[in-house]
Amino acid sequence: MTRGAQRALAATVLGIAAAIAYFVWTVRSMPTPPSGRTGPGLALGLLGTLAMFGAAIYSWRRRFVARASRSIEVDANQRRELLARERKALDELQALQRTLMRNPRADRKAIINEAQRILRAHKVSRTIRGRVEQASGGTVRLVIERREWGGRLRTWYLWHLSLGTLALVLILLHAGFRFGNVIATLAFVCLAGVVATGFVGLYLYWTVPPRLTIIEERAERTPEELREELAEVIAELSEIATNKSKSFLDVYQQEIAIPGIDMTPSLGWLTQSATIDRDTSRPDRLRLIVKEIPPAEQEDFRKAMRLIFRKEKIEVSLYPQLRYDYLLKVWLSAHIPLSGGMWAFSLIHIVSVLYY
Repeated sequence: MTRGAQRALAATVLGIAAAIAYFVWTVRSMPTPPSGRTGPGLALGLLGTLAMFGAAIYSWRRRFVARASRSIEVDANQRRELLARERKALDELQALQRTLMRNPRADRKAIINEAQRILRAHKVSRTIRGRVEQASGGTVRLVIERREWGGRLRTWYLWHLSLGTLALVLILLHAGFRFGNVIATLAFVCLAGVVATGFVGLYLYWTVPPRLTIIEERAERTPEELREELAEVIAELSEIATNKSKSFLDVYQQEIAIPGIDMTPSLGWLTQSATIDRDTSRPDRLRLIVKEIPPAEQEDFRKAMRLIFRKEKIEVSLYPQLRYDYLLKVWLSAHIPLSGGMWAFSLIHIVSVLYY
């Protein structure tokens, strides 16, 4: 668990413990449990609302960074050059890391300076950073990570979820575990839904990106570039398969269907495997099948099979990226409406209480 995760977890536990202790203390000192209209209940409600506003800051931060990042977007060629520079810098940083492992008591400042020199030399200091952490026994280790503006997005998300969880407990205590009207009930149900989907989002952010990063580094291309290449390959295959014999088309239709994954996003992706395994037996099988193709079409058949292999390779790289994007969209389609409902019902509830 990272230091940011530890802090967020500790803050959540301490906040919940303090809220429960305050609620128990007020229960003992009052003839009836506190509700939304009592002083302690109002105090808990105010703290819960502030926690909700604190959690909402994450959304503002994410949108702000997204807008700020548009001004530095690069085209495909610049991205390839950037990735090449990053790989060279990472190779040198890993060599520095190995040196540090052989000499774990090396001077911390010297290691940081050398890491910064490597990043500046390859002009990637805006996208990658290296930092030195103190380990047990007085040793130090070099940590290499991608730089994020305004702090790490994962840390922000943990605090977002921490404050949301705290708000859920505070609002529940604010109501004294009972809700007097439909609006208050709907506001709390939406809040509970927001927190529940928030934990689902935490799982997605925690497990998927590391796997996706490995796939993207192997592909060395963005999803947009892979889509363009896939469209070109499919168009070329369609042209080759025009006016061919039945034996050619039978094999062509069978092979082009592999790996059997529809690249159009659908709810079926939620139950499918996150990765595609390549069919390693295809080359040997096709070498035997080519003899069944008319001699005049065998050269086109070999060309088509090479393109089909290329198509499969692209799809193996592209599918996990598309699936992850789709999972996020499905998750957001639940999380965002619930957030909107929570704020709308909460505002109506607050106004009605103050007015009436």
